[in-house]
Amino acid sequence: MQPAKKAGRQPGLKIGVLYGGRSGEHDVSLCSAASVVAALDQSKYEIVAIGIDRDGRWYVQDRPEMVADRNFGKILSLKRRGLWLVNHFEDQNKLHLYNLKSKGEKVVVDVVFPVLHGTYGEDGTLQGLLELAMVPYVGVDVAGSAVGMDKDIAKRLLKEAGIPVVPWITLGRQDWQKQPKKILQRAQKELGLPVFVKPLCTGSSVGIKKVKVKEDLA
Repeated sequence: MQPAKKAGRQPGLKIGVLYGGRSGEHDVSLCSAASVVAALDQSKYEIVAIGIDRDGRWYVQDRPEMVADRNFGKILSLKRRGLWLVNHFEDQNKLHLYNLKSKGEKVVVDVVFPVLHGTYGEDGTLQGLLELAMVPYVGVDVAGSAVGMDKDIAKRLLKEAGIPVVPWITLGRQDWQKQPKKILQRAQKELGLPVFVKPLCTGSSVGIKKVKVKEDLA
């Protein structure tokens, strides 16, 4: 008898790992995407790396490629190749991507794994796009993403639900431009020092500053 042949990889879901993006957390996303690709079982899934550059253009990569990075150790490479058109109408519940500079080059994705950080990725905008396109995706839905990204809304909802939150003040750009002195006085009175100043809708500790003296609040 001949020994049984080992079965090759069976056709499985094609997962589009979406990373990069327009936010200030672009580089963090490249690092996270490398971790996701490394963790996915490539004997079960076919992985398609789809990078979005800082201008919002989508690029399907030839293959997921890890490269060394002095800040993050390893990141997922993002190469600007081709001119890609994103389409979902051809086949319901699948994402189609066409390279307009390479006739006949098409990639079809069964499910999207978003690994974008910050605005245009974690704030519900991408989730809304995929919902409209009826493309399955991994992670939190539109409402959960939007609420979780906005620190002021998240704190208000947590407080309303009886969950303890630290005191905070939310300031708009126009408020600061109109009456900065009054705002500084309010912050010192209601919060004291030290305080943490942070952007309303970013993550990854981007833009956060610990202020110990009142002069640094300005």
